[in-house]
Amino acid sequence: MINNGIMAVAEAANMPCEQEAVDAFLNAQILFGPAKAVNAGGVGVSGLEMSQNSARIAWDEDHLRKLLENMMQDIHDSCVRYGDTGGQVNYLKGSNIAGFVKVADAMVSYGHV
Repeated sequence: MINNGIMAVAEAANMPCEQEAVDAFLNAQILFGPAKAVNAGGVGVSGLEMSQNSARIAWDEDHLRKLLENMMQDIHDSCVRYGDTGGQVNYLKGSNIAGFVKVADAMVSYGHV
């Protein structure tokens, strides 16, 4: 299947690809979007909805689109920052490291480290 011109694979469920498949994609330099990065838009929309509900406000469509676009751009930028392999972005590596950095920053901010 990999030799049939596949350029990218994006997980759209909760990590449906087994590690062997992920390794094969990465070894073949196929752009791989892990579930945690691909599903970020849906999670982001849920977060924005909860924010509106808790504040009892309603943002207009343009404002929501801008917030979501900024959120997704930040996620992409983090994946590029931490997953750049010198020619291709490893979104799995980038999203994992970005997540760990966020947790570490929060621990430092709360004085746990």
